[in-house]
Amino acid sequence: MRAAVTREPGSVSIEEIDKPVPAMGEVLVRLAATGICHTDLSMVSGALPAPLPFVPGHEGAGVVEATGPGVEDVGVGDHVVLSIVVSCGSCYQCGLGNLSICEVGSAMAPGGLLLDGTTRLSNGGEEFHSLLCQSSLAEYAVVPSNSAVPIPKDIPFPVASLLACGGGTGFGAVVRRTTLWIGSSVVVIGCGGVGLTAIMAAKVRGATTIIAVDPSAGARAMAEKVGATHVLDPDGDRVLRSVMELTGRGADVAIDAVGRKGTVETAFQSIRAGGEVVAVGIDDASNEVELDLYGFMMQKRVTGTYAGSLVPRIDIPAALALYRDGRLPLDVLVSETYTLDDVPGLLTNEIRLPPGRAVVCFDQPEERP
Repeated sequence: MRAAVTREPGSVSIEEIDKPVPAMGEVLVRLAATGICHTDLSMVSGALPAPLPFVPGHEGAGVVEATGPGVEDVGVGDHVVLSIVVSCGSCYQCGLGNLSICEVGSAMAPGGLLLDGTTRLSNGGEEFHSLLCQSSLAEYAVVPSNSAVPIPKDIPFPVASLLACGGGTGFGAVVRRTTLWIGSSVVVIGCGGVGLTAIMAAKVRGATTIIAVDPSAGARAMAEKVGATHVLDPDGDRVLRSVMELTGRGADVAIDAVGRKGTVETAFQSIRAGGEVVAVGIDDASNEVELDLYGFMMQKRVTGTYAGSLVPRIDIPAALALYRDGRLPLDVLVSETYTLDDVPGLLTNEIRLPPGRAVVCFDQPEERP
């Protein structure tokens, strides 16, 4: 099969490698669409650590082509989203319902391995690491079966792929990690795929003041299109003063979908006493946060999330139901589509990523009777 391969930081090439074979509890998926997430760029560049060589991509959707032994929850021909929530189902965190921070998945996925501690990706005798148990910038991917979430066959694959990572993270950050209520106010810092979906989810939850912060005019325009009531340019506007003027006391909730130096601090300063911050993004593994103790004495709360803290087989179908109902306009985020041959340029900044989401589309898988 053809796959994008990173052999050294800052380099991506399209190579022919072996078609993977699913093992116990795994499925083989022929990819139809894969979104380009900022995490892919960070891992390719080396800003976030990744074992080399590896096959990038972690926002995939496609059709199940084969199943390994013991798989009963999905079948050949099913349309699926490949969630980055990888869980064993039996560890302490899984027992608590915290599937996104499964102790096994959290250990194996960042190390480029599947849940059994091995990889399915190879070319002859050479092995390749996977990315977050997925590696979907390839024609095929093998994933744990519980990460393959069945979806209705009328949902477009580019739309569905958004919920594998970015869209699912933004959605879950709101519905799983905040206490947003009808009439509340929210600040969203960063209007890429994660932030834009958080804006949509905040609107669904009934927030009436939704303030989007992003230096890109295109991103701010898209934020208004999906539900932001106000937009701010951090390079030109006085963000904290504007938030206070718009809310009267500070926002009820702030979501940092960027994770650069100073963005969590801005989120913390923008909320009212008793408000809450959800840290979602990270662009460099060495980033640190410094917050004032007095803010905590004023009962401000800070939490974080990986993958939106989703329960994939509950939350992804719920998000798609809202999409079908016109309340979660995920299709607006699909701003440009590309082919697998474009991936080296997309992941090394030779091709400038558009606001919203760039999605790599593969040949449409044939339907099986």
